[in-house]
Amino acid sequence: MLIVGLDVVKKDPPEYAVVVREDGETIVEKRLTKPELLELLASIKPDIIAVDNIYELVSTTDEIKTLIKTNPEVRIIQVTGGPDDSRSLQKAAREAGIDVPDPRDPEAEALACALLAEMGEGTEAFALEDETIVKIGRIRKPGSGGFSQSRYARNLHISVKRATEDLIKALESEGMDYDVKVRRAEGGYASAEFTVYERYDKVKPVVSRIKRRPDVKVKIEPVVRDRITLSPRSHRAELLTIGVDPGTTTALAVLDADGNVIELKSSKDLTTSDIIERVESLGRPAVVATDVTPVPKAVERIAKSLGARLYTPKRDMTVDEKRELVKGHLSRVKRGPTPSDTHQRDALAAAIKAYHTVVKPAVAKVERKAPEGLKRRHVLRAASYVVKGLPVTDALRIVEEERATERKREESEKEVEEYKRRLTSTEKKLARYEEKLEEYRKEIEHLERTVERLKAERDELREKLDEVMAEIDELVERKIEKILRAKDAEIKRLRAELNKEKTRRMELERELREVERLDKIVKSGKGIPVITVRKASHDELSELKTPDRFVLAVEDPSGMSPSNVEEIERLNPEAVVVPNPDHIPEEALEEFRDRRIPLLREDHVKILRAGHLALIREKDLEKAVEEALNRWEREEREKEKERILECIQEYQRSRERKLFR
Repeated sequence: MLIVGLDVVKKDPPEYAVVVREDGETIVEKRLTKPELLELLASIKPDIIAVDNIYELVSTTDEIKTLIKTNPEVRIIQVTGGPDDSRSLQKAAREAGIDVPDPRDPEAEALACALLAEMGEGTEAFALEDETIVKIGRIRKPGSGGFSQSRYARNLHISVKRATEDLIKALESEGMDYDVKVRRAEGGYASAEFTVYERYDKVKPVVSRIKRRPDVKVKIEPVVRDRITLSPRSHRAELLTIGVDPGTTTALAVLDADGNVIELKSSKDLTTSDIIERVESLGRPAVVATDVTPVPKAVERIAKSLGARLYTPKRDMTVDEKRELVKGHLSRVKRGPTPSDTHQRDALAAAIKAYHTVVKPAVAKVERKAPEGLKRRHVLRAASYVVKGLPVTDALRIVEEERATERKREESEKEVEEYKRRLTSTEKKLARYEEKLEEYRKEIEHLERTVERLKAERDELREKLDEVMAEIDELVERKIEKILRAKDAEIKRLRAELNKEKTRRMELERELREVERLDKIVKSGKGIPVITVRKASHDELSELKTPDRFVLAVEDPSGMSPSNVEEIERLNPEAVVVPNPDHIPEEALEEFRDRRIPLLREDHVKILRAGHLALIREKDLEKAVEEALNRWEREEREKEKERILECIQEYQRSRERKLFR
C-alpha cells in the first residue's frame, strides 16, 4: 500500500512537508510546492493521502475536482478524526503509541499522519457522489464525401451503438441503476452518455469488461461533490422516516422517531445525492416514502442507497387526504416547520403516512415487549429491525447482542488505552536503561579486551616458563650442578623479564586509570578533546570524525595552505595547536589571522595525554586562546604603527626632495 502523509509548512505560497511510505517503509521525504505536490500525486497514484486537517490540502471546489479526477480511487484520511471526535495530531499519535511529533517539525507531523493512516486510524473524507458519468463516442468524426465515406460513417455509428448496448447489458447484469442519453446518427449512435448511480470504484470494473473497439472511445468520469464530508462516529438519530416528492422541484421531509419534523425543504437544485447526504448526516433512516404508486424511480434509488424500507400507499393520496393528514399530525407533535409549498406538503404527507403505518406501530410493539430499563435508543434500534421485517423477539435479541458487544468493545478500548499508556511509560524507561546499558557495554568491552590481552601475555610467559622448566629437568639428569647454575641464571633473567612485564602491566593499568580520569573530565564538560593529525592536508581533514567541541593538533604544519585553513574553519575547532607557528607558511598564517582561528604553540598550552586520548582543560584552553588572540592584536597594532611611521617617513623624504631641488 502506498501512503502519502502531508503537513503544511507555510500557507502563502503553499508549501508542504511530504512523506511517502510503501509497505511499512519511508521511501520519500521532501518539501514541495502545491503544483509539485499535485504532480507527485498524479504520477505515483497513492492508495491513501493522510492529513491532520483536510482543508490544509484542498480549499476550493476546483482543487477538489483536480485532485479527485487525477486519481478517483484515492482515499483521503483525516487522521485527527471526524467533526464529533476531533483531537490534536499529538494526542492521536500518543493514543496510537507512536512517537509524538514536535508541532514545529512539519516532516515529523507528516510522518505521524502517514503512520496513523497505515494503522487504520482516522476518518475517511468522502468527495465522490454515488454517480459516475460514462461517455461513449467516435474516435474521429467522418468527413463529407461519396459512398465509401458514408459507409465508413455508418460503421462508426454501428460500433458506438454496439458498445452502448454492451455497457447496458453489463450494468443490468450487476443490478446498477442508470440513465442514458443517446445521439442517434445514420446506422446507429453518434454518442451515448450514461449516468450510473454508483461510485466510480464500482463502475470502473464493469466498464472495463465491455469489448474495446478501435474506432470507439469510452471515457469514465467520477462526479465530485462541491464539498468534502467526513463520516461522523457518534451515535446518530435512530428510526428516521423520509418523505420524498421528486420532480422538477424536489421536496424532502424527515421525521424523527417521535414524529417531529426535523427537516422540510424543497428546491429545483435538490439532487438525489444531496438528499442521501443530508439524511445520512441526520441519522439512520428506517423508511423512505412517496405519496404515489407505482414508486418513482428516483425514490426507489434513494431507498436503496440508504438501505431503508420503501413505503408506497396502495393508491395515490388525494390532495384533501394529504392536507388533512399534515394538519392533524402537526397539531399533535411538539415541534416542526409547516410546509411552504405543495411539494413540501406532499413529501411531508408521505412521511407522516409511512410513520403512522409502519414506524409508530413498530415502536409500540417493541415497547410492549422490551425489558424494563431498556434505553430509548436501544428501543428505537430494535424497532428499526422490526420495520425491516424481523419479529420483535429477534429484534430485541439482536439489540441485546449489540449492547453486549458494545460493552465489551468499550471495556477492551479502556484496557487497550491503559496498556498503551503503560507501554509508552515502559518504553521510555527501557530506552533510558538501554542507553546506560550501551555505555556499560562499551566500558566492559574495553576492559575485557585489556584483560584478554593481559591473559594472553600471562599464558605466553607461562609457556616460556614451562619450556624452561622442562629444559631444567632434562639438564638436571645429565649435569645437575652445571645445568643448575646455568638455569639459575636463566631463571633470574626470566624473573627479571617477568617483573618487567608486571611493571608494564602496572603502567598499563595506571594508563587505563588516567584514561578513565580524562574521560570523566571530558564528560563533565571541563575538558576539551584534542584530535591529532600528522599534516593538515585535505585527505586527513576530510576523513576526520569530530565531536561538537574539540582542539585540532597538527604535528607538521609546514605544508599548510590557505585552502587547508579554510577546511579547518569548516571543522570549527576551538583552537589549532602546532609545535611552532613559525614553521607555517606566511600565506597560511595570514589566513589563520584573517579567519580568527586561535593558533597555539604546543609548549604554551598544557595537553593531558593518556594512551590515544588527549585533552586540554577548558580553563587552560580559554587562557591560551585569549593570549594568542591578544598577541595577534598586539602584532597587528605594531604592524599598523610601522605602516604609519613608514608613511610619515616617506612623506618627509618627499618634502626634503622638493626643498633641495
